[in-house]
Amino acid sequence: MNKPRNFFKNSFHHLYNKSVYNDIFIEDKDYIYLLQKMKKYKVMKNIKIIAYCLMPNHYHFFLQQLEEQPTISEFISLTFNSYTKYFNTKYQKNGTLFESKFKSKEIQNPTHFIWLIRYILKNPEKAKLVQHYSEWKFSNARDLLHLRNGNLADNKFIENIFQDKNEMLEFLENLNELEDSNILFY
Repeated sequence: MNKPRNFFKNSFHHLYNKSVYNDIFIEDKDYIYLLQKMKKYKVMKNIKIIAYCLMPNHYHFFLQQLEEQPTISEFISLTFNSYTKYFNTKYQKNGTLFESKFKSKEIQNPTHFIWLIRYILKNPEKAKLVQHYSEWKFSNARDLLHLRNGNLADNKFIENIFQDKNEMLEFLENLNELEDSNILFY
């Protein structure tokens, strides 16, 4: 039996899923294709992307639903149906790319927002894909740190959680996985 998803106006959610393949992003163009689809469908479905990270075999999104309808489900469906068709055509595969339906956890406590953001952005560093999370091109970390001028995620939302940029950087730089997992219940 499927667990009900609580997608309603102004709710916040951590979404994630893992690939059935070792990698679902083979080259940079694949990541870019998905990022373009995310940008298109976030506008169409009125979704706020707060944080995201595309990893070689999985993804993490922190989203806010801005409308009453289950637009997060529609956003994910449109985004990944499009990407699956692209991937299967390009790499001569067929079928689904993911192990199951996407997983979703509603984040109701605003104090958990910063922990989730850090967890998502530091994922490539934890996986040892990069030395420092700011080196990963396929998350909004570089935008948040003003290392590039991306606008897919609402970085102002994150910046407004902290008193100033130094407080934000200090929090992001500290890595206490035990603390993160205890807060997020993963």
